[in-house]
Amino acid sequence: MKNILKTYLYYLIMLVIVGIVLLGLYFTYVWNQDQPQNHDQSQHQDQSHNQDQSQNQDKYQNFSQLKSDTEKNSDWQRNIKKTNNKDILITAIHGGGIEPGTSELAKIISKKGDFNLYSFEGLLKSNNKQLHITSTRFDDSKLKEMSNKSKESISIHGFQSDENAVYIGGRDKKMADSIKKELEKEGFNVEESPNRIDGSSNNNFINKNDSGSGVQLEISTSIRKSFFKKDNLDRKTRENTSKYRQSIYDFAEAVTKGIHSQT
Repeated sequence: MKNILKTYLYYLIMLVIVGIVLLGLYFTYVWNQDQPQNHDQSQHQDQSHNQDQSQNQDKYQNFSQLKSDTEKNSDWQRNIKKTNNKDILITAIHGGGIEPGTSELAKIISKKGDFNLYSFEGLLKSNNKQLHITSTRFDDSKLKEMSNKSKESISIHGFQSDENAVYIGGRDKKMADSIKKELEKEGFNVEESPNRIDGSSNNNFINKNDSGSGVQLEISTSIRKSFFKKDNLDRKTRENTSKYRQSIYDFAEAVTKGIHSQT
């Protein structure tokens, strides 16, 4: 009888232990499911600027590789403007169909402020993402030349998100704050960039100018869509200025004011 009781007791204890382990695993799973996803990883899928992630995702690791495998003015084009104002350089290295709306905005900012301009624009009929080279590896000699002669670089980028958000980063905190204030006056929601896309890397081209600093703006898909009628980001719409909404000019004006207040 005692042996039977011992056997039952043994199995009962084992069942309790197994039950506790299973409950522990279940609650751990539920807790993990309830945690919010990292915003940058879940939202920044459109040409992410996460330095490690982007380098792994990019088809080309530098400009020479891209240039040797593609055709200029057919697959992509540069848009360069040099003015008498050599202090400020406006850039959009993921323009055209890569991060739609960025090069269009950069051109307006350049025109309003009479700033130098460098934009690299994807012209492919589809899958322009393959032309993306992350900022820490984008080493076009034309951009290098312009950056070396500039005191300040303002880089325009885009990230995929339905939120109305602008991330602002870069080493020039005073310039970033000045631009942020002007954008907020126009009603744009501006937030500090996540660390992985804050433009602080020594290898980021915006930090390779006379001052060793610049500003990086990351603009959500939602805001970039709002720049164009019918929220359309296709090439035909982007190349027709009559399809532009006032918001793109308001954004450009705010950035221009922010720059001028610091220069």
